[in-house]
Amino acid sequence: MQVKNVDQSMKNQSVLSPMKNLSIVPSGIAGESKSVPAITVYKFGKAITVKSSDITCLEGVGNYTFVYTRHEKHLVSKCLKEVQDELSSDFLRIHKSYSINARHIASRWPDYIHLSCGKTIPIARRRIRETHEILGRMALSA
Repeated sequence: MQVKNVDQSMKNQSVLSPMKNLSIVPSGIAGESKSVPAITVYKFGKAITVKSSDITCLEGVGNYTFVYTRHEKHLVSKCLKEVQDELSSDFLRIHKSYSINARHIASRWPDYIHLSCGKTIPIARRRIRETHEILGRMALSA
């Protein structure tokens, strides 16, 4: 009898709650790892999972996106926005065709950013002020 009451109260909460799909899982359970945002890429027909922390930048070319890591470049058949949405909030759109991982910035210049993988990414003219403000806030909070 009590189980039905608990189930019924949980159903009522999920209907009333605006975040009904939110589930909180306690951390520290043995054998459980935290979910790290990642994307699946294919290399020679095999699926490989690349973690967002390993990705230095994303380059959009039409409906395809090149995913750059420190040593490799992968092609994904999704547009840049879709790939960026799948990954974490560490990615910053600085150009129509480029999104960078803020954790991999080696140096920052007024109109471009140099990444740890050696790639130099231009900053769009209309995004220069916004990009430097966001990166400045990120540097202060770190």
